[in-house]
Amino acid sequence: MPPNVDVRVRRTKTAILIVGEGPTEKAFLQYLQEIYISREADVAVKIECGSGGSPQCVVEKTMHLRDNRAYDRCAVVLDAHIPLKPDRELKKLMKKRPPVEIILISPCIEGLFLTILQHPNFSRNRASVQQCKHEFEAHYLSDVQKTDKHSYGRIFPRHLLDSCRGSIRELDTIFKAMQV
Repeated sequence: MPPNVDVRVRRTKTAILIVGEGPTEKAFLQYLQEIYISREADVAVKIECGSGGSPQCVVEKTMHLRDNRAYDRCAVVLDAHIPLKPDRELKKLMKKRPPVEIILISPCIEGLFLTILQHPNFSRNRASVQQCKHEFEAHYLSDVQKTDKHSYGRIFPRHLLDSCRGSIRELDTIFKAMQV
């Protein structure tokens, strides 16, 4: 082989599918992907929207997306206020390789946001979904802004997310699913 030939070895990236329950989850996940995962990373993360509906519908859509491509890992981010009640067949399909990891956010994604931001007098244990949505939209991002990944940079700088990772289980679980 001539000495001047550039031989590049192509590395295989770990392919990860993460499906957010709705457009707010998708936008936030895309924001995290943008600030934490570079092109040079050993992972390729695909973020999709489950389009709302019941948790079962979102999981079924996740499995459909998973089965159409060769993903190494698969997760779905769901609000915990509506319980996921998979039947026997759905449970069996969820265990298919790669298994679908369920990440439950209690009570909802806006509750997670308010916890990260340490919103005054806020307790996720006592807050309803409606209270979380109202507080977040009134003080931080409107309903329209929540679906734009660029809106999150203003309120969630990387250093804030890094500092909260160890103390907020759901945030840490999302990062682990992304292999960050």
